[in-house]
Amino acid sequence: MASVGQTYEQVSEGLPLGRRSPRGQLRWYLVRCHEGREQDTCAKVRQIVPAELLQDAFVPRKERQRKYHGQWQTDVVPFFAGHFVVATTDAPALSRALAQLSFGVQMVGAVGRGYQPISRDAQRVLTEAMDQSHVVRLSWGEIVEDKLHVQGGPLVGKEDRVARFVRRKSFASVRVGEGDGAAAMLTMPLAIVARR
Repeated sequence: MASVGQTYEQVSEGLPLGRRSPRGQLRWYLVRCHEGREQDTCAKVRQIVPAELLQDAFVPRKERQRKYHGQWQTDVVPFFAGHFVVATTDAPALSRALAQLSFGVQMVGAVGRGYQPISRDAQRVLTEAMDQSHVVRLSWGEIVEDKLHVQGGPLVGKEDRVARFVRRKSFASVRVGEGDGAAAMLTMPLAIVARR
């Protein structure tokens, strides 16, 4: 596990962290937990931490298409293995509350006495892409004259954000955070159904 002082790019899949925000603004922050225990740990945190410190906590997830024994199957996996998202207006106080829990959780993005939230652009992209159960569903499209055209799913209209895609693995690298000065890529599900 990486130390708190490391940059986020060193400990996760590249979700950009934005600038520290003043106390009182509701922002999303990442919390590190044991990989494979994201849902259980997030549920415990929601039950234990007082509502005045924790407005919301959830595990962002995404659909993943894989080929098993020659058949395509879709399963749902955590978007960021070993992490879940908390929404709070007071990150330092929430961090102190989390540090007192008996199971291992730790806020990511420590800077001095504060914490860097998830960048506003990344938060906006995830909010638009996730359904009510915080799952980013599979998008699908086709390549026409070497240009991507997304026909369905949460990436419709976001073709300009797609930096690259891997057809045989059904995923795309989506640019986020450029306006925040914290550009990074999110891996999102995308199936290319045809090429013309």
